[in-house]
Amino acid sequence: MTSASASAAHPLIREGSNADTLGNRFLLSAVAFLRSKQIKDGAAARVERGAHKPTFIAILEVLADRISWSHGDPVPR
Repeated sequence: MTSASASAAHPLIREGSNADTLGNRFLLSAVAFLRSKQIKDGAAARVERGAHKPTFIAILEVLADRISWSHGDPVPR
């Protein structure tokens, strides 16, 4: 029995979306996780909230290129 291809994109990730620039799904999930924490702590959503939970909103924001992120050392507090 053969399942779907392991390289098949998640339905949220469309060809040509910001996910291509993220490089991989693990980076997408890491960036979305950090943004989700910000939303839970009261940050304003940068996409239409609707009735969605903070994690889904964060994923939509990342894919819509509504938040900025970078690789590197964490910013000191």
